[in-house]
Amino acid sequence: HRLGLGIPEGLAELGSEQTLWLEANAAELNGVSFTKGCYVGQENTARMNWRQKVNRRLVVVPLENADISRQRCAYPELGLSVELRRVEDMTALDLPEWQRTAIG
Repeated sequence: HRLGLGIPEGLAELGSEQTLWLEANAAELNGVSFTKGCYVGQENTARMNWRQKVNRRLVVVPLENADISRQRCAYPELGLSVELRRVEDMTALDLPEWQRTAIG
């Protein structure tokens, strides 16, 4: 259900140190606060938010549209792929409305 909504989770999909928190759509999913105290990664997260520039995002795409070089995790039984894609490479994708709004 969550993949159908375009929501990645877990180490295999999010990656370890490779993915910044806003690239994982944390702001849109209410997973980050810009008013609370210090936390790991706060400087990068605050700077990206202040500049309103997130160059890449985690997206869930149909497996037939998958880009293996950007793939984090594949679910052949569901026909879905979780990928970290540049925002400009996402315009032709059928994204959930919340994510389409986020990439503007």
